[in-house]
Formats: sequence, C-alpha cells, structure tokens
Amino acid sequence: MSDTAHYRFQSDQARRLARQVTDAVVREKLLEMAEEYGRYADQIEARSIEPAPAQAAAH
Repeated sequence: MSDTAHYRFQSDQARRLARQVTDAVVREKLLEMAEEYGRYADQIEARSIEPAPAQAAAH
C-alpha cells in the first residue's frame, strides 16, 4: 500500500468511527484526524506529481 493510499484509508477509518461514536468531543477529534490524514495524502500526491528539479550540469 502506498503512503497516499495508507493516509486515505486512515482518513476513511476515522470518518467511519466518527459516525459511530456518540461523544461529541471524540467525534470532533476523529473528524480532525480524518482531515489531517487527508492533508497528508494530498501533500504526498502533490510532491509525487511535481516536476523534478533539473540537475546541475557537471563541471
């Protein structure tokens, strides 16, 4: 499983758990965690599609 897939999975899991809990504080924390995992996945994806910097020419 790639890092991106891992973080997306964790985000989904946190959202599922948030729908099941009755404690509002716990639910909010799980939703915050889901958002953070989603941001991690987005950052990893963004880095993987950025063009690689040109290598310096050898002297």
